[in-house]
Amino acid sequence: MKKNLKHISALIVLLTLSGSIWAQAGKNLVTYTIDGGAFHHQQITIHADPKGVENGAMSGPTVGYTKINLDDAAPGDRTTGPKWDLDIAFSQVGTGTAKVGEPLTGSHNHVDRQVYFRLQVQSEGKNKYLGADHNDPSKTPGTIRITKFGSVGGTIEGDFEGTVKGSDGLYTITGGHFVATRKL
Repeated sequence: MKKNLKHISALIVLLTLSGSIWAQAGKNLVTYTIDGGAFHHQQITIHADPKGVENGAMSGPTVGYTKINLDDAAPGDRTTGPKWDLDIAFSQVGTGTAKVGEPLTGSHNHVDRQVYFRLQVQSEGKNKYLGADHNDPSKTPGTIRITKFGSVGGTIEGDFEGTVKGSDGLYTITGGHFVATRKL
């Protein structure tokens, strides 16, 4: 009986550790499909290093909204910077849905004024920046949905989709999903 109990205890410890490892593996991850320009229904995955200062999510009463940034830059890299990036401003502190262009009424930093998602992508060896059309927002509709809102150290998870504008035209983003470590 004692021998079986030791095996069961060891199995429980292994299962707990493996569950924890899998939970960590999914942190700071972005996936989406992009159509437009040189991209034709291309699946993009960004693995953001959790040690990166910019990577993660900030939210709460001191910020007034939820801010998420996930990029592929190596920590401490000040020369090349990221090649792929997702930047989100979400109007709520918690779960919910927001449309791109809605006001950020709770923002305390006076920089972000509306809901958005922006992307940095690599095309033909160059950075491209994709975001809302500020001259005609109706051309770049989008939705951001936060489905999980963990405490500090946990994760904020959700989805995004819409149309974004680059210097060379419009891009369609579908099936966007993010998992970010909450830092604040």
